[in-house]
Amino acid sequence: MNPLDARHVVAVARRELKTTTRSRGTVVLFGGLAAILLGFTWIGEGHAAGFAPTVVDLLTPVELLVPLIAFANGYRVFVADRKRGELPIHSILPVSRGSVVLGTFIGRGAVLALGVAAAALPALCFVLLSGDGVNPLYAAQRGADSPLLFLRFVAVATLLALCALALALAVSAVAKSAKGAVGLSLGLWAVSATGADALALAALRRGLLGTEMLPTAVVLGPGGAYRGLVFATVLDAATAGTAAIAPSVGVLALFGWTAAGLTLASAMLW
Repeated sequence: MNPLDARHVVAVARRELKTTTRSRGTVVLFGGLAAILLGFTWIGEGHAAGFAPTVVDLLTPVELLVPLIAFANGYRVFVADRKRGELPIHSILPVSRGSVVLGTFIGRGAVLALGVAAAALPALCFVLLSGDGVNPLYAAQRGADSPLLFLRFVAVATLLALCALALALAVSAVAKSAKGAVGLSLGLWAVSATGADALALAALRRGLLGTEMLPTAVVLGPGGAYRGLVFATVLDAATAGTAAIAPSVGVLALFGWTAAGLTLASAMLW
């Protein structure tokens, strides 16, 4: 990347940062996420037992909601720029498509990461204020429980959000309209989130994959990587269990999908 591209990345990132933070929709999305996570924490029985049980309560809601918010944050960025005529202008300037995509990802990704952390804060505070109860299921492991486990969970959720954002930008670069972007977003996330699980089970049934390789195969998809990382870095750590996969496998899977999304967005931008 030459200096001109680097300056353009910074300029685009600043623009997207300002655009996103000034949007009322951003506040509504993250405020809604905070309320829902707090609600699941309150309804669930894990908050009185500790942080690891709370993570169990929030595991599925986060897997469903965080990618949706990430897609809402990025699915029509380039569609709107193309409609306003900004992308054709970029195409005749001495800047690369990659610098536009990377700047957009950095700007919107920063807001997304901060938003996910802020949305998880009320749930964290609720657990801190109500963590004196004893749940027999977790009583033996109570000493291993700590806020660090919840922070690890938030970090994994952030990686999932950034992965979904990269895929959303790819959709936005490919789609010709906002309606088309919505359909592509739903389809792409459904395939990327469950495709690895379905392929792994199909391969297992046909004898192409051994049972010992099933956990690794499942974790290659974004959804499986998220679940595998939560189990490896949070739940297994709290119970002194042995993780089914190495955390590095889940991290590499999420990074790989993120890189693939950004690469596709760069290739299809104009």
